[in-house]
Amino acid sequence: MARLVTTAGSASANSYCSISEAEDYFIDRLHKSDWSGASGSEKQAGLIWATRLLDEICDWHGIKVTDAQALRWPRNYVTDPDGYLLESDEIPVFLKRATAEFAMYLIAEDRTLETNRGLMGFKSIKVDVISLTIDKAKAKKLMPPSVWTMVRPYAAYKGTGQRTTVRV
Repeated sequence: MARLVTTAGSASANSYCSISEAEDYFIDRLHKSDWSGASGSEKQAGLIWATRLLDEICDWHGIKVTDAQALRWPRNYVTDPDGYLLESDEIPVFLKRATAEFAMYLIAEDRTLETNRGLMGFKSIKVDVISLTIDKAKAKKLMPPSVWTMVRPYAAYKGTGQRTTVRV
């Protein structure tokens, strides 16, 4: 298994959050048994996987600090919801928390499986006299709503056609 590297801006970084930072996040969170019951290697893999998926799903505001960094954070020209510039030499707290939260969901189940997002939540399908309808609103999303709430002020979903603007 790959070693967890959380150094901001590193060419070998593979996670936005360390296990220690995730443990701190989960201290005050209810319903965390999937995280608490996981082994150290599962937690590590979950954090690495969550980081990768966040970078694949999110069209982050601002621009990468350097071309050499492995991950898409740290970034320049990103402001928080109150209009203050985020530090461009560190991973922001919101992203560490979102990574930990997403990792817990990924440890609990493989949210990347098509069966989790496609055919779950049938509303209706009709075969002769039998009828079922898919309710896409009830299908699981790849990114849990709790994670999206954390990152939404700093990103747009990739592929939505929305352009991300740099706010300075």
